[in-house]
Amino acid sequence: MKEILAEAANNARGLAIDAIHKCSSGHLGLPLGAAEIGAVLYGQSLQYNPADPKWINRDRFILSAGHGSMFLYSWLHLSGHDLPLEEVINFRQLGSKTPGHPEFGETPGVEATTGPLGQGIGNAVGYAVSGKMAASRFNTESHTIIDHHIFALAGDGCLQEGVAAEAAAFAGHFNLDNLILLYDSNDVTLDAMAVKTQTEDTGARFEAMGWDTNTIDGHDLDAINEAI
Repeated sequence: MKEILAEAANNARGLAIDAIHKCSSGHLGLPLGAAEIGAVLYGQSLQYNPADPKWINRDRFILSAGHGSMFLYSWLHLSGHDLPLEEVINFRQLGSKTPGHPEFGETPGVEATTGPLGQGIGNAVGYAVSGKMAASRFNTESHTIIDHHIFALAGDGCLQEGVAAEAAAFAGHFNLDNLILLYDSNDVTLDAMAVKTQTEDTGARFEAMGWDTNTIDGHDLDAINEAI
């Protein structure tokens, strides 16, 4: 299984490179750097059915760092969603199912429209709240109907935004234990290393807001799976 996931991660990298090269536009950092995270999510952790992308109890994955959209498109293609290779290669082309930033309703498997940094964390918190509300209304002692999780992947830029801090504080206060935030701390922002503008202890900040945190090697498949 581990070998299959490692090969899938490299295949996802290749898809991202080819698609971005073809259109001469896009962001490679997250698709290349977070490939193992995608492999674990779509190969092991996420509860989903590509043949029924609107299944009510599916896990939801939100790419907060929407500029890294080829990460998401690569994994939707590889995981069997209705996103053929032709659409992947048509990345950022007018009328394609693979716009520059993910758009809800345009691409099967895309759970939220993202792009503005940090917005996806707010989306994820809202989805987690709605999941809790649905579970409290429809689950019974003998039947569990709603028990899905919300996953979000964010980058350095996302966590520099105020909306992310506000949403994270809300999630910690209300103990949203159905929410998992993956932070791709690659230390790079748009035009400089992150240390130029961001030197805080991000893990400590989230712990102060009531989150359970784990710091791991983002390329270690076993470590990613264990943390999730």
